[in-house]
Amino acid sequence: MPTLVFTILLKYVNRTRHQSKALFIVALLAIVISDFLTFYDYHTYFMWITILTSTYLICCSFIIIKYLNKGKLKAMLYFSVFIGFLLATYIVYSVLDLIINYLPEGMLLFVLFAALCLLCFIIMCSMIYVNDNYDNATLLLGSVIFNMFHMGLSPINEFISYNATFTVLIAIAHILAIYLFMKFISETKIIKAEDVKEKFF
Repeated sequence: MPTLVFTILLKYVNRTRHQSKALFIVALLAIVISDFLTFYDYHTYFMWITILTSTYLICCSFIIIKYLNKGKLKAMLYFSVFIGFLLATYIVYSVLDLIINYLPEGMLLFVLFAALCLLCFIIMCSMIYVNDNYDNATLLLGSVIFNMFHMGLSPINEFISYNATFTVLIAIAHILAIYLFMKFISETKIIKAEDVKEKFF
């Protein structure tokens, strides 16, 4: 896993050359360390895994802020976005409720912080997708879905009921989430607010 993530990092630097975003490089390095600790001893290093995962999500959130069109933030009021937000919140809450009794002592605060970071990332990506300013915003949506799957299923798989098949699915979702996000930020040019034309349906 760390090797695959590092490969994605090299591919990103190769694609963007001098326009590489330092935050994304920091995010990927955090994930490389997190993946190494995950496979070395998930239970012992759970706190650091949570911190590093939160760091990744925070960095990614800061990266996509520029893709938000401030003039169209009214999209948050759309009913479909609201329903999607409630669904994402319910999924995160359900996972927390399921694993809360299995968490190591003193880890609840770290898990809640990671869940908050994930929710913020989901909201921002959803707003970019719904605003429909970018042709390949579906890459961002795919990244969010795979992130939710990976981050939701990992603690269940490790703390409650380990399954080798789930481990493979989690690993695939993890790599796809990172790759799709990398593809989006490396291929998508930021649209300036004044260049966005209102769309009528």
